[in-house]
Amino acid sequence: MLRWIVLAAVIAGVGHRVWREREGLAAYDRPLCWSWLLVAGVCYLAGLVPAAVFWWLTMRDRGAAPSFTRTFAAYFAGHLGKYVPGKGLVVVIRAGMMQSTGVPLATGAVTCAHETLLMMATGALVAAAAVLLAADFARREYLLGMSLAVGVGLGVLALPPVISRLSVLLTRPFGGTDASQSAARWRTLGAGAAMIAVGWLLMGLSLAAVLAAMGELKALEQRMGLVSVAGLLTGAVAMATVGGFVSFTPGGLGSRELILVETLGPALGTDAAVIAAVAAVLLRVVWIAAEALAAGLFWILDHQCTRRAGRINRIN
Repeated sequence: MLRWIVLAAVIAGVGHRVWREREGLAAYDRPLCWSWLLVAGVCYLAGLVPAAVFWWLTMRDRGAAPSFTRTFAAYFAGHLGKYVPGKGLVVVIRAGMMQSTGVPLATGAVTCAHETLLMMATGALVAAAAVLLAADFARREYLLGMSLAVGVGLGVLALPPVISRLSVLLTRPFGGTDASQSAARWRTLGAGAAMIAVGWLLMGLSLAAVLAAMGELKALEQRMGLVSVAGLLTGAVAMATVGGFVSFTPGGLGSRELILVETLGPALGTDAAVIAAVAAVLLRVVWIAAEALAAGLFWILDHQCTRRAGRINRIN
């Protein structure tokens, strides 16, 4: 019953989010190149893969043996949970799905939190680097200071000694010890941060593909140059996503779009506010569709792998 309630809450949250975005697209009457929107979805999913791999590695560091397919299915399904108020459903979905494969509930929950902290910390630091790289950010000093503060603050929480101590404190009331004995190794943390930084660049490419679908990317490159455009788009996506995370609204409702409009608007020229707003809405819809598709595909793949392994075990 609880699983059905969670599923219904996720469907309602995602559906409400897409319905709200429909209003933002209704006033946009220019043609869209749908193939570029497909590219945007692929780039977004590719950008999330490093974070999913880091989550898989941290569970292995704690002695668990998660399957790759179930890890990815749980990871992308958890992303849909962020559209439900409270955001705690993300941890519930991921840890619950991993528990059925032998990963202790506390291990799944703590490592999920660790992955989120590292991803957001890396995103804030990537945004700070982008502000320095691209000269077209409005209020550069303010954005740089905020990005550095958030990046350092969340980064400290993601350090192995700190996350280990937090694991002990959080699991002690529930009698949990499996997740509190160790944290991710320093080597795992360094590899994860490097991979996730590349993932943020791919998510910047996702925004570039959305602008290309709207026919706005080429003009932006001509005004700014390729390097500045890459820095602007990557920084805008990173700031918007991290800002949505710290806002504690469902899926960054409103805050993510506001940050994208504020960061992209000054660089877009004529009709900047309209273009930036539509780009933010399109990006949101593409990302939701990509998350739902990836969660479904990996769930089917994991189900098939589990059935195949069961048949092999019966034969042996």
